[in-house]
Amino acid sequence: MDGGLGKRKVCPGMSITTKRGDEGFTDLLFGGKVGKGDPQIEALGAVDELNAALGLARVAMDGEAAGIVDRIQKLLVTLMGELATPAGKEVEYENSGFGRIGPEEIRWMEEWSGEVEKEQKFKGWLRPGASGGELAARVHLARTVARRAERRTWMVDDGIASKDLRVFLNRLSDGLWLMASKFESEEA
Repeated sequence: MDGGLGKRKVCPGMSITTKRGDEGFTDLLFGGKVGKGDPQIEALGAVDELNAALGLARVAMDGEAAGIVDRIQKLLVTLMGELATPAGKEVEYENSGFGRIGPEEIRWMEEWSGEVEKEQKFKGWLRPGASGGELAARVHLARTVARRAERRTWMVDDGIASKDLRVFLNRLSDGLWLMASKFESEEA
């Protein structure tokens, strides 16, 4: 359940500044290329923003919460790898040793959310920031980005964005709502 990071491959000699994007296209893994406005890139961008928003929340956390967010971020890197793989290149992706988001990761997310929900029952919709707590507001921001990332994955072909990937993002946004709610009550 480390999201395949233990087996992660690094592309030696790969440059970030390729200039290939100057014409409105971006590279996918294993030689694919799509326009920057492609739904696949929109989904990747939303997940990337989610990872950054979680990083903003994580720097204000410590202990168990920071560990949970770190684990989620590792899984998001795996999820981005899946999203960055063109249809028809799934076997190449698998053979490269990259991880996948599957039932085990979804189960972990459900178990974590269930534990938080035992402590923090749904009490109606919150107004992010109402308690004056910055940490809760940061987690709420990440939650909204998670919802957008989930919506964007539904715009991507099923051969690229699996149901497990979409379900994981749905469970994640629920879990982040619960986490933010918990921080709201602690910061009030």
